[in-house]
Parts: sequence; structure tokens; C-alpha cells
Amino acid sequence: MTVESTGGECPLCGGEGRFAYEGTDQLLGREGSYRYLNCRSCGAVFLSPMPDAQTISSFYPDEYLDHDQSPQAKSPGRVRKAVLAGRYGYPLKEISPLGKGWGRVAGTFMYRDEIAWRGGGQALDVGCGNGKFVQKLASLGWQACGVEFSESAAQAGRDSGLQIHTGDLKSAAYADDRFHLVSARHLIEHLPDPPTFMAEIYRVTVPGGRLVIRTPNSKALGRGWFGANWYANDPPRHLVMYSADNLSQLAINAGFVPVLTRAFTSPKIILNSWDYQKGNAGKPSRKKKLWRLVARLYVLFASLTGRGDELFAVYEKPR
Repeated sequence: MTVESTGGECPLCGGEGRFAYEGTDQLLGREGSYRYLNCRSCGAVFLSPMPDAQTISSFYPDEYLDHDQSPQAKSPGRVRKAVLAGRYGYPLKEISPLGKGWGRVAGTFMYRDEIAWRGGGQALDVGCGNGKFVQKLASLGWQACGVEFSESAAQAGRDSGLQIHTGDLKSAAYADDRFHLVSARHLIEHLPDPPTFMAEIYRVTVPGGRLVIRTPNSKALGRGWFGANWYANDPPRHLVMYSADNLSQLAINAGFVPVLTRAFTSPKIILNSWDYQKGNAGKPSRKKKLWRLVARLYVLFASLTGRGDELFAVYEKPR
């Protein structure tokens, strides 16, 4: 493939892109290489040329969509429940006033990516897979449902009694101002037209409702270190990579108001990146105790510098 210095139109702002890197599908071994550009205007990193819907669908073989089993959401432990009740407002009767007080304190440094209680209203998880997160939300008191494009995954959730629509968000045709909470967890980086997606979320969210997004952080320390071998690049499935700034601008352009953005990470991403870099075909580094311990130092440093591998962002629709 010939590498061009510029070209391609940014799917976020329409700006011109310049060459960022060229990567291969190290996760599934798909043949070929994929060129990514960096937008000169907003800084988004995007696949160029942007593939059509049929080609995008081919990026997801059955082995990637291995989530057609019944969802098994874990029940939160006592500490997590205390944080949920004390810091995030969940009405958990088993947590005492003292426990809530302790949870408020603990929540300043633990479970900082939980979703605040919004009165047990309607919740939607877009790209929900087999509905594991839908099940979790329902167990905490939300009236939860989901949207998933994989029929086998959606059916697995429905077989467990969950309400899951097969298709994309637009095809679900939800009413205006329906949901008090919409979550899109590791989804938006897979979409070729983020502004249209964000506008549809805004339409179905009630005034005062919130949108929660999780997505890889294009400004991550690990991406700076490993470049094309950064595990969270995941070419060609990740079509657009975001920074905290351009993700917030995308939400603002749709009408949302930013509430908070944080960057998190885990040993898994950095250790998988190391394996990609070194071509390790043996036992994964993430399964080696010593390597996991060393990776904790990276997690600490990336967290302190605000350059973790994953963005957690919350936005609100104005009342």
C-alpha cells in the first residue's frame, strides 16, 4: 500500500487528515494493512479510505462476535455496593448510613467509572452484545434495554429475558426523549458516521438525561510508546479514535453538555501491546504474574498523567 502524507476527510469535523500510521489486524490475522490519518483540525485518528457498510461487516467474523452465550453479570461486592450507595446515590437498602458514608470516601479513589443513579428511569445500552451490562443495570434498579447488531448475541440476551433490539440505534425507532441514561461502551470507535449517531442519541435522551461513553484514548501514553502496535488501535475495526477534547466537541455539537471525562487503564492493554511489539506467540504476558506486577507501574503513571488507555466520559442533555 502506498502511504500518502495527506488526504481523506475527517468523519468528525470534515477536516483534512495526514498520515498517522499503517497497521495490520494483529488480533484476528486478517490480511492486508490499513492506513490511518490524523485530522489536522480536531486531532481525530481515522481509517482512510473509510470502508462501506458491507466491508465493515466483514471485519467481524464469528470468532470476534463470541458473545452468544447467556449473559452472566456478576453481583457487586459489599465494597462496590457501598460506593454505589454512598457516592452514586443508589437506593441499596442493605447499605447502612455508616456504610454509605464510608462509600462516599472510598469512591474518591475506587470505582470511579460507575454511573450515577438517575431515579430508576429508562436506560439503554447501545452495542450491548448479549446484554450483560443491560442485566447489570436492571439489577441495580434501572428499566433497562439494549441495541445490538449481532443477531446471535441479541438473541442470547432475549433468551435470558432481556429486551434487546437487533440492528442499529436508528432502526430501533425509539420515541423522542425516552431514556434517562444511554450508554455506549466501546462502540463509537466502530462507527463510520459519529455525528449522526450522536444526534440520534440526543434525540432519544430525556432533558436532564445522561450519555456515558467508553472508548480508547488516542492520547494514551501506551499509544505514544507502541504506535501501530498499541493493542487498542485494533485495525481495521476501530474506524475512529478519539481524544478527550474531540470526543467532547462531538457531544457538544450534538447538544450535550460535558459533565466529566476521565482516563483509565489496565495491565491488559499495555501487556498485549508489548506482545504485539515483540511478536510473542507464546503465553500472553498478561497471564504472567511478574509482568502484571510491572504493568501496575504503567497503570499508576498513566493514571497520574491523565493519559490512560481508555476514556470514560459523561454528558448531559440540557433541561
